[in-house]
Order: sequence, then structure tokens, then C-alpha cells
Amino acid sequence: MSADHTTDVVVIGGGPAGSTMASFLAMKGHAVTVFERDAFPREHVGESMLPFCYFVFKGLGLLDDMKERWVRKPGVRFIDVDGITNTAWCFHHHIKGENSLSFQVIRSEFDDVLLKHSASLGATVRYQTKVTNVDLDDDGATVYASGPDGDQIETRARFVVDASGRETFMSNRLGTKVAHKELERTALSCSYWKGAKFIDTLEEGLIQIVYLGGEKQGWIWCIPLGTDRVSVGVVVNSSYYRSQRKELLAQGHEDWKMALYLKEIEAAPYTKEILDGATMERDLMVNGDYSYLCKEKWGDRFALVGDASAFIDPIFSSGVFMAMRSAQILSDVIDQRLNDGVEASEPAFVEAYDRVVSAYDVIDRLIRLFYTPEAINFAQLGSASDAFTDFDHYQNAMAVYHFLIGGDFFEVANKYRGFIETLRDPKMFAGFKNLVIDRPTLSATSCDLGHDTAFHEGLRAHEVRREIERV
Repeated sequence: MSADHTTDVVVIGGGPAGSTMASFLAMKGHAVTVFERDAFPREHVGESMLPFCYFVFKGLGLLDDMKERWVRKPGVRFIDVDGITNTAWCFHHHIKGENSLSFQVIRSEFDDVLLKHSASLGATVRYQTKVTNVDLDDDGATVYASGPDGDQIETRARFVVDASGRETFMSNRLGTKVAHKELERTALSCSYWKGAKFIDTLEEGLIQIVYLGGEKQGWIWCIPLGTDRVSVGVVVNSSYYRSQRKELLAQGHEDWKMALYLKEIEAAPYTKEILDGATMERDLMVNGDYSYLCKEKWGDRFALVGDASAFIDPIFSSGVFMAMRSAQILSDVIDQRLNDGVEASEPAFVEAYDRVVSAYDVIDRLIRLFYTPEAINFAQLGSASDAFTDFDHYQNAMAVYHFLIGGDFFEVANKYRGFIETLRDPKMFAGFKNLVIDRPTLSATSCDLGHDTAFHEGLRAHEVRREIERV
């Protein structure tokens, strides 16, 4: 057993939440050690960013690098399963400023950049080091870990941040993790399709969301990650996923997960068209029943952040923003705890986590609105069409969301929660529909920004450098 030097903070996990926490704490002058289980870079899903990530990147000092390196994201296009009905929701229609252009990133590189930045700010980063136990006491914690060569490491820290992601290290040991039964979904994805056809708004950098109705209760994402790279994921209800397992195995498909993934892509006209002739350049990743929350968020000497605290459905691309923004907020109160002690900082912890939990609750309510057609009786809305379809419901839920992201829901969560609840009243929703959904600027088929705005010169130069390094 080797003993490390005593550190102020141990961060478990080097994903976006962990690296953001480490960077902000290091900038505040604290000694930070990050234990990351994997070697970087490593594959990960969650490539699409929300506009308000912009200000977190600015605070980290990474904004210029983000602008140079990645595809710019002007909005999202929502497509019916038939491939015909579609609407583009463009951020610049309701976000007036440079942050109306967000980012689409390759997560393996993005996470690597963030964690290397933490190291450049003074954090100690130990890769391929798995935390095995944490003993909390009145003065801090002793953290036990296993290094890449099997060496056992013991580190004394004044505070521990669990940013272990879906591993939920602390909550598993505390027994406080609760599955979100209302959102049982399974995602099958490949982060790299090469040779896809960049048509319509995909060529403008918009994420494409293809609605899957009926028993599937899901969607397909198509995210442009470069001039010749698209991430494609299929999300379906877990009960449908399990039924397909039986059916596809009976048909003789040994790799039934791949068969299901390709089957759903082939069944949707839009994805069938853009991926005709394209090739998968990465393995299939599967994540099932991923939505959960952890009830005990913090203690005297520990705190949960990002996916280690909660994870909800990725339909609105909120995951990375929620992780990084909550880490930024919580770094301030951890700084206060280290400087002023437990008793003096406890009110700040209560207030900070109220903001974080409230923001997650806003997203959770929107997601449940998206997946629950009966939440609003659209038949009573007085629509000009006599046939207000299931797709119309989901499209309008998407409109609600893209109207709301004009503000930072960490700051005005209570207002947004109340607003979402009023939309369950058909009369109130009809007013919202007249105000927002039916406005031409919010129901366009394009963001009219052009190919070169999303796939800019800096991105193309970075792709050339990446290819040279690969060879």
C-alpha cells in the first residue's frame, strides 16, 4: 500500500462533471486529485451541447478552443417517422447573442481536452486508477484506489467529489440510488458513421431527431460530428427492446442488438436515406434503463455531481450542460466549505443543491411531457386540423423545450416548472400555441445559416491534423 500526499479534494471520475469540478477548484487555489478509471481518450455518447454550455466553457477558458475544434450547432430538427413532416427549432430565434450557436463534439476527444485542461491548471490526474473504497470521517476522507499496475493507493483528502457518472460510486454504497421507472428506455448507438449523406439541415449542423411512435415510444438521433462523420443512436422503450430480443433471436440473429439497431435505422425513411452506402466505423454501444436519481446528494465531507447524482433521458441533449453547470455551481460551495468549515457553509450547500435539483426537475417534467401524450388533451386545443396526431404532440413538446432554453433553467427553475404545469390545462396550452408554436420563426424548416457556419475552416483544419496524427 502506497500513501499519496494529502490533498484538499479527491474527484472520482474524469468526465465532464469531474474535470469541470477539478478545473474550477484548481483555479480557486485548491489541491485536487482526479482518479479516472479509464485510459483517455475513450468512447462515450452524449455529443450534442446546449447553448448555455457556452458560458461554462468561457469560465473554464476553453471557449476559443471549442470554437476552433467542433461543429457548430444552430438548433434541432424534429422529423416524423414517415420522413415527411418536420420542423427546425433554431436557437437564434430566441437567444440573441453568440451563444445561440452551440457545439456538436466527439466525446472521446472532448472529454480528453477537458481533463488535460484540469491538469494544466494544476490538478493531479491519475488515469486507469479505480477508486475501490472511501472512508468518511469528521475531518475528511481516506480514499482507496487501485492503479494501472495493480498498486494499491491510499489518499487522504479533506473532501470527496463523486463524479463517477453512471457508476454512481457513493450512492451504490449508501444505498440511495432510485431507478426512474417512468423513463425506462434503452439506447443503442454508434458514434461514427462514415460516408453519410449530409442533406437538408444536417448540412447546417442541426441535430436530427426522428420520432418513433407506437410501442417503441422512442426516437433516433443523428448528430453531425464532422464533415464526414455522423453519430446515430436509437432509443426505444425497454419493454419493446426486450420483446425484440426474443423475436430477433428466434429469427436466427446471434447479434440481435446490432440487428435491432440496423432494423430501426432501415425502417425510418430519413435515416435509411442518409446512411445508404455509409459504413459504421465504431462498435455498437448499448445503455439500458439509464434514468435514475440519487436521494442523498451531499454530506459533511462529500458531494455528488453530474451523472453520479442523477441521469435522465437524453432527448433534449441536456446531460453535458447539467453536469458541467452543476459542477461550476457546486465548486463555489465546496470552496466555501474548505475555507470556512461545515457549519458555516451548510446553508450555501442547501441553496446550491436546491438550484441543481430544481434544474433537473425542469428537464424531468419536460421529458415526461414528451413521452406522455395523454398529459395534454390536444383534441381540445382547437387545432385547425381535425386530426391532431401523436407526432403533433411530441413536436409541440419539443417547441415547449426550445422556447424555455432561451433562459438558464438553473436560475429560473421555479418559473419554468410552474409554466410547464400550466400547459397541462388545454386552454393555457392553446394560448402558448398561439404565442409560440404557430409563429413562423419558430416553425421553420431551416435555420438559414449555411454549411460553412457549422463546418467552418477551423473544424476542417482540425480534421486534417487528426488524420495526420492517426496515420
